[in-house]
Amino acid sequence: MGRRGFTIRVAACALVGALAGASILAGCEKTQARKAIVLNPTTRQAAQVAVATTPALTTQPAATQAAKKFSHMTINGVAVEFPAAKLIVRKEGDKLSALLCSNDPPEVINPDYQGNRYSFEMTLDAVDDIKNIAEAEFRYKGATAQSEDTPNGIFLDGDRQHLQPYDIQVVFDKDGDHLIAHIQGQFLYFAKGNAVGQMIPVIAHLVAKPEVK
Repeated sequence: MGRRGFTIRVAACALVGALAGASILAGCEKTQARKAIVLNPTTRQAAQVAVATTPALTTQPAATQAAKKFSHMTINGVAVEFPAAKLIVRKEGDKLSALLCSNDPPEVINPDYQGNRYSFEMTLDAVDDIKNIAEAEFRYKGATAQSEDTPNGIFLDGDRQHLQPYDIQVVFDKDGDHLIAHIQGQFLYFAKGNAVGQMIPVIAHLVAKPEVK
């Protein structure tokens, strides 16, 4: 998959508010044409995910940030900064689809971009209205620990590093007119030259005001 080392670099995600138009949506929604992760509904309960032994991640100092809002994930015990969360919900027949992603700046499409981003496409089969989204638990379990060509996951250092979802749980809670997406589970990190990924634990609590399309 082409990695430049097991180093997380926390980079600038500028002008989220002022540039949150079509150019930002191009970075956030460019994955929608590809196959989505389907998170199958189950009875909501506490997740029980085995934490694999993994090497410690290191981070480099953050560059000066012009944007005012950020989101964070704890990746292998290290807090990593991203642009603010964005949640786009669409009604598709008797179910909902949701795109949970970072609100990336226009620079995300540049080859020399070094920021971090994430994207999760979810089909919510058991939910037919956004007001009921907090009533269910949604999980994804990969069939293999091999690398997959997927637009979903956590992308670091300008997409030079990819953490691919493997065994994750997503639940939503309401906070006024916002939703909190709680993500917990195991992701696969593929070191350069390795065909089988390393398990990396990730926890995130991402707050976004849903945009209903």
